[in-house]
Amino acid sequence: MEISNSDVLQLTFQTFLILVLGMVLWRFVVSYSKKSSKPKGSSYFDTKYKDKWNR
Repeated sequence: MEISNSDVLQLTFQTFLILVLGMVLWRFVVSYSKKSSKPKGSSYFDTKYKDKWNR
């Protein structure tokens, strides 16, 4: 069984296509997760003691 040059070229093209699509998808997921990971700003730790301690 012999592998032709066109088979190698097609496999190389598919490899680069998967790599590029994976990088684009990864960047999309990272940007989406940054948008949804903003802190909500709880007032649980806002106390009078904390205000006096900061002065």
